Amino acid sequence: MQRHITSVVIAVFLIASVVLAFQAHNKVAHEMTRQKHIDAFDSYMKVVPKFIHQHKPYRSDRFPLPPFAMLFVAPFTLLSRPDAQAAWVLCKPLFFIPIFFLARSIVQRSCGPIVPAAIALIIAGWFFPVIGDIQEGQMNLLMLLPLAIGLWMAQNPRPAHQIAAGLLVAMAICIKVTPLAFLAYFLFRRRWLLSSFIVLGSALWLFVVPGIFFGFAQNMLWMHQWTGLMIKPYIFHDVIKFPNGESIPELVLRFFSHESAWKTFHNGHVVWHYVNIMAISPKLAHLIGRLILGVIALAGIFWARKSVPSFYCRRYPLEIACIGAFMLWASERTWVPHYVTLIFALMAVGMIASDKLATVRSQKIAWWALIAVALLMPLTSELAKIFGHDGRHYTDCADVVIWCSFILVAAILLAKFNPPGLAWKDSYASDLPSPSPKSFS
Repeated sequence: MQRHITSVVIAVFLIASVVLAFQAHNKVAHEMTRQKHIDAFDSYMKVVPKFIHQHKPYRSDRFPLPPFAMLFVAPFTLLSRPDAQAAWVLCKPLFFIPIFFLARSIVQRSCGPIVPAAIALIIAGWFFPVIGDIQEGQMNLLMLLPLAIGLWMAQNPRPAHQIAAGLLVAMAICIKVTPLAFLAYFLFRRRWLLSSFIVLGSALWLFVVPGIFFGFAQNMLWMHQWTGLMIKPYIFHDVIKFPNGESIPELVLRFFSHESAWKTFHNGHVVWHYVNIMAISPKLAHLIGRLILGVIALAGIFWARKSVPSFYCRRYPLEIACIGAFMLWASERTWVPHYVTLIFALMAVGMIASDKLATVRSQKIAWWALIAVALLMPLTSELAKIFGHDGRHYTDCADVVIWCSFILVAAILLAKFNPPGLAWKDSYASDLPSPSPKSFS
């Protein structure tokens, strides 16, 4: 039954990807006549050739990723912009299908299979962030694939698997910085070999590999410009460029300071819209947002204070789910497509709902959490216009996706098992002599 449901959904995703590829091709072809770009990937198609052929410096966030990420984009610049857009969309199934099965396999290795009803709700909750990533030409699924493989391989304690896991997690960090939260997690869990290769892998992907392709001096110059543009302002100067984003600092800034939530155009004039309930200074709002993140981090350390015997226990999928949510909450540039990372939280809650050894109360909370997310996520799309012409703006400003992540994390934190402490023990793979290759399928 579960395989049939999964096969049908994959077929739907594949058909949707083909339809979106043709749509993206036509959109770019149309907008080219107006000298406009339609999404992030189309913007990359315009600026990356200038980086490669003219050694253009980082001067804006038109390409907000480090030089290493150019290597994934560069082959598409050989195509016309419409063809490149269609090809990029058609590549997305190569990302999200393995990600789904890897996330599910992590849970199956730790606890056992997820029931079909929970799988259906997981897919319903994940559908809109995935479609958003495809439509907006984002790189989140590209980042999530090596991260998912790395987290899956990290379960195996063999040194070769730990080294490979470290290199893959490092690759995700070097595409998008936010997976750096997993380095802190593995250090906390005293996985020294894995953590060491995350650090070494980051140096490899950031400096050695792009240095070979672009030249070491040019790559170092770009890295200096990129960190000055994308990293230092957020860390040292409390700069949040997008108060309409979907993270905790952006949420606090939008609701507690006089920063615009969105803008519209009326008779050729820009109209700014505000939703703030207070008007504290942006600097104070930044500080409050960081304090909230600090409190959450400390609470998470306390929640995970016990040691785990291995990553085959129930705690591992629960903990990486919370780390995946936290990295979204803490980012400066979090949008709906970034929430594809919630696949780990969705699978973890599906695990609780399916686990016969979870308490009845925990299972009920998990089921209601999955249902709530499946009902709320459609409001991140044009379906939000049921609330009026500006319905999408209102649901975005209300941070539907961040509340979905709060709901999922709450279900994880409230989960209890019989007997108490079961989550900390090897519960599914403890009797296996080595990780089962079949657990991926």
